[in-house]
Amino acid sequence: MLDVAKIAYVEALDRKTFVYTGEDVYESKLKLYEMEERLCQSGFLRISKSCLVNLKYIKSIRNEVERKLRLTLKNGERIIASRQYADEIKKRLGVM
Repeated sequence: MLDVAKIAYVEALDRKTFVYTGEDVYESKLKLYEMEERLCQSGFLRISKSCLVNLKYIKSIRNEVERKLRLTLKNGERIIASRQYADEIKKRLGVM
């Protein structure tokens, strides 16, 4: 069991799902869509086909080429949000 508030983001890679906190990485048996169903009420948002992010962990956003967004998290990590999800991210963060 992991405290949801400590999760920065969740990523699917090579048919596996990984949960990232500020310091550690955990593998989950759940699929990404199952994690999304469980975490959407806790402030998580899908930012690409393979990634969910905890909106509370986003420190800054920056526009990239082709309408993508670069999200910098509070732990300094940077992840790219696809253009398909860019408008929803901006809306949820109140920057649109």
